[in-house]
Formats: sequence, C-alpha cells, structure tokens
Amino acid sequence: MRKQISAFLLAVLLLFSFIGCAGKTPSSQTVESGGGTEEDAYLDDLPSSLNFNGSEIRIVYPEESLGDIFVEEAGGEAVDEGVYRARLIVEERLGVEYNVLSLPSVRRDYTDAVANTYLAQQDVYDIVADMIGYACISARTGAYADLRSIEYLDFTKPYWIDAMAEGFSVNGHLYFCSGDAAVSYLKEIELILCHTGLAANYQIDSTELQRMVIDGKWTAEKMKEYALQVQSIADPSAVNRDIDTVGLVVTEKDHSTAMASGMGVYMCSPDGNGSYECTFGTSHAIDVVQWMVHLFNDNASCVFSGMGTENMSVTDIIPLNQAMFLQGRALFITAKFDDTRNVFQEIAADYIPLPFPKWDESDDYGTISRVLHLTNCIMRSSPNASMAGAVLECMASVGYSVITPAYFETALKIKYSDATPESRQTFDIIRDSVVFDFGYYCQYVYAGTASLFVYTPILDNDPGWAAQVNSRKRVWQQGIKTYMDKLVQLDD
Repeated sequence: MRKQISAFLLAVLLLFSFIGCAGKTPSSQTVESGGGTEEDAYLDDLPSSLNFNGSEIRIVYPEESLGDIFVEEAGGEAVDEGVYRARLIVEERLGVEYNVLSLPSVRRDYTDAVANTYLAQQDVYDIVADMIGYACISARTGAYADLRSIEYLDFTKPYWIDAMAEGFSVNGHLYFCSGDAAVSYLKEIELILCHTGLAANYQIDSTELQRMVIDGKWTAEKMKEYALQVQSIADPSAVNRDIDTVGLVVTEKDHSTAMASGMGVYMCSPDGNGSYECTFGTSHAIDVVQWMVHLFNDNASCVFSGMGTENMSVTDIIPLNQAMFLQGRALFITAKFDDTRNVFQEIAADYIPLPFPKWDESDDYGTISRVLHLTNCIMRSSPNASMAGAVLECMASVGYSVITPAYFETALKIKYSDATPESRQTFDIIRDSVVFDFGYYCQYVYAGTASLFVYTPILDNDPGWAAQVNSRKRVWQQGIKTYMDKLVQLDD
C-alpha cells in the first residue's frame, strides 16, 4: 500500500541536497540528495517508449547489503516495501528483469572478486554496487566504464550526488558515483547522539544544546565543556564499560576521523589543475588533532575512546560501547544515521541528534558518509552498456521518489517525522553538512589507510601527529599523481 508522506516531510526531504560548499575550505564540497513522491517517480528524462523487451540486467551487491536493492516479497517494514516496489517500477517501466547476484562482502575481497572477472575477460556483471573506498581501486584496473560516456545517465539530476560526480571526474571521465539508487550513503552519515535522560541528571538542557546547534554555536570547546561535566568512575585509571558513566564515547576508532572532518580537517584539496594535493598537515589540522589527543587522553575519566586495550575485535567492542549509551551511561556517543534505526530505536524517546561540533562559530558544520558506503558502477565488460545506463538512471530516479522517503519516514520516524521542531532542524543541519573529501574516499589508493593518521595518535596519546604526516606527505602526493595518471590513461 502506498505510503502517504506529510507535506512538511516532503518539503524538508527535497532540501536534502549535497550542494556546493560556500564558505567551506577548498577541500570540502557539500553533497545533495533528496526524496520525492511516488507520483514523481519519473524525475529522469528517460524516453517513455524505452523498452528492453524482458532483457536480464545483472546487478552484483555485497551479500550483507543485498536488502538495499532486492527484497524477495512485499509485506515487510516500510523501507523493505519501498525497495520491493522500486524494483517492480524499474522492471515494468524499462521492460527488464533483475538478476541480483551477491558476493561475500569482505570489503577488499569483494572488490577484487568483481575486478578479477574483468581482468579475466569474463562477462559476468552489468551494474556493480561497490564500497566507495574500494571502488577507487577497481577503477584503476579499468574494470569500470566511464559513466559519462554511457547513454541515459544524467548526473545533473537531484538523485545523484553532484559534488561527488564533479569531484571524481578525471579528464572528463567518471567511473563511479553515489546517489539514490541505494540508501547506503544515507545510512553511513555520521553524527553524535545525546542521551537526554542522563543530560537532565546533570542539569544539562538538551533542547538548549539543539538551539545552540541551530544558532551555529555548537563548537568543539562546547562539546568538551558538557562532556567533562559527566563522570561516575569506580577506578579513575580505566573505564569499566559495564558500570561506569562518561561524558563521551567514541564507538569505534574511525569515528574520530568524522569528528576531525567536522572541525574542518580534510585530506586533499583541489590543486586547480584537475587533480588534488595532499593538505592533511595544515596548521589547522595539527591544532585539531592535537586538541583531540588531549581531549581523549587528559580526561580519561570523562571521554572514552571506546577501544581499550583488550584483545577484542572491533565487531565485539562496538556493541559493548553502544550498550553504555543504551543504558544511559554516556552523555554523547558517536554514531551513524542507520544506528537510529537498528541500534537505538528502543530508547528513541531518550536521545537527540547533534552534528559533530565545528572548530569555531564562524565555520560551517561538516560530516562524512563513511568510506564504506556503496557507490554505483557499470562494468566495462558489459555487452549492453546503454541498457545498464538506463536501468541505473531509473534505479536512482525511482529510489529518490520511493526508497529515500521510506527510509526517513521509518528509520528516523521518532527522531524526524514525529520529532520536535528542534530535532527536525538539527537533522536537516546534519544532512546538509555532509562534505565530499576526495582524499578520504580515495585513501586506500594513495595511502593505504590515511584515517590511521587521525585516530592512531589520538588513541595512542601521541601529540607528534604533524611529524608523522609530514614524513609521508611526499609519498602520498606521489600516490595521488600516479592514481590520476592511471585514470587519465584508461580512456585516452
């Protein structure tokens, strides 16, 4: 049954655009997407007569994310219902039949498995959903076609992330782009949650926090000021996840990268010649990372890095850290949008969303959609690239009108649709502040994992971050040049 979305929600969803970043540093661009109604499902310019007469379109997805594109039957919750309905719309409209394939989603292994089919000259897939940080690697092999050369794709449309399409274009070619073909990039947007019950125990007005955000006054020092008010530690030398109360929990180590991005730390900036230069070690970046080192390590009884020294895997640690917030023993916790749907729903009435704090009141807010979100590609080996282009364009257009609104209507229902005006405004601020950082998304190509150089010194209490970065900067810059040169050669 068709979901009816309030006019107010529609109006706000239509504002969700990764738009150009006026006032931001040269290395950041704001990103846009949105949602329409099912009646507006055909926002694309695909010809109404376009029909591929029952042809099969082969789409490959990571196994754990298959629900973003394929649901076996209707009758699930609203997002699944939207995914199911969107597939039927695309299949009927274009006269195609989905053949949805999956591979074990072990990040680099998945990407390599897809790329290896191209290198082995095997015709296996048409459309690929690849984690963006790894798609950069496969693009270098030539596995992915230039999307700008494929018929029917139009990256000026609101269901594509225009800043990404622009930023990832090399020599006029584009090998992958994210958008409303899947809600993956929405799920991975990072933010901070504040536990309102714990805040009240410490006479902290959570509504006042949100007004501070709306007024542009939510800064790093303000977050620190509030976090340091909250502590109940049996042993000041170490946090006990099971009983202690703290002001801030960083759920997993890479969330500190998003926190640094919120304070204006970006890995690369456009160089004015169609490429990028490594600007990771600016004086501002040094100031921010050193501030975070001191925050995490000089206030151990209030700010918990979330990792500890136990011999535990990340997958084991994350739910333990989240339990502190679920049990009302953390004032602030780092999270991503989808955690509000899958982790914290049972206490949805007891928390509010906040963006990562900015460095100074005069700055803009900023956050990232994590490097693991899925992006869209078309295999260079596909024998019918035009059909793949039409299907991908239609998937994004219909996703914008059917799946994205369903996600916001359900995943964020209590914290968005039925929320206070302050919560709705705060969510809008978070969504509108997502930034595009070429260096962050391409880090696996030029630096292995450049994020290590944000969170490792923070977690290891090492203030010598600038020296580490400077010692590698030349190698990173050469890695960027080599990568760009390789992409330029692909289609010349």
